[in-house]
Amino acid sequence: LDVIYDSKAELIAVGEDMKTPEELVHGVFPARLSLAYHSGVSYLMLRRYKDSGAMLGSICLFMQRGFKTGQLRKIPGSEQFNKLFDRMIALLAIISHICPAPILDDSIASIVHDKHANNLSKIEAGEEGYEDLFVFACPKFVNPAVPEYSQALKPGCESTPYGQDAYKLQVKQFMNEMETHATLRKMRSYMTLYTSIGVEKLASFNDMKVEQFESWLTCLKHKMNQLENNNKVGTAMDIHYYVADNIVHVDEAEKVRRFENFFMKQIQNNDDVLRQLEAIKIEL
Repeated sequence: LDVIYDSKAELIAVGEDMKTPEELVHGVFPARLSLAYHSGVSYLMLRRYKDSGAMLGSICLFMQRGFKTGQLRKIPGSEQFNKLFDRMIALLAIISHICPAPILDDSIASIVHDKHANNLSKIEAGEEGYEDLFVFACPKFVNPAVPEYSQALKPGCESTPYGQDAYKLQVKQFMNEMETHATLRKMRSYMTLYTSIGVEKLASFNDMKVEQFESWLTCLKHKMNQLENNNKVGTAMDIHYYVADNIVHVDEAEKVRRFENFFMKQIQNNDDVLRQLEAIKIEL
């Protein structure tokens, strides 16, 4: 059979202004929300903390404004938005705690502090708190492989549900990473107090021998180096340091002063005040 190709009819059918996949995703908010959430989790597991915080922080800021205006309530499935918002806030609590660089808007940072200040204080005290946050916030991990039913039916075999394998593996991997960050966070807290300090003295503060501590100095640099959206390797640290003649020299990272967020926040506050004033009924 001959296939008749009519290019004009095709353009009429699909539309000349056919949208790209990115435009389609951003045009459907549930799709945009799901993409941002799962991308944020993936960036977190890849140690790309700045990208994860930017992804989750931007969508949470948009949702916070939508909750205030009531715009999100008009979208089908809006009853699930609050649950997903809380899970993303829990992820941001983890990211903001392990990533020294400021990555969150002030309004989102205050929500994170209000909701998870207790868990973060437990972590600072040396108790476990990361696992509770991650278990609450992580998605349902699925193992794509077909289970070996013959092994599961053997006598004495563990009766663990097969679907829990992938979930437990991800939680274990995450917790292994967080155990390392506990030591690194303590190191950084001491380094921010000095502009120069001896390696031996800094090692004694962290209850380590000098030979062991030198590898941790390299580890801190390695863990905070990460691939960014521009395909370049950046750092998530708020300090710079190097070692010369057994002395650790510390300097603050160069901070770019940005004022647009302050002005945008004040404009939004003024709009809120004007709405409240307009809603007041004055009887003469």
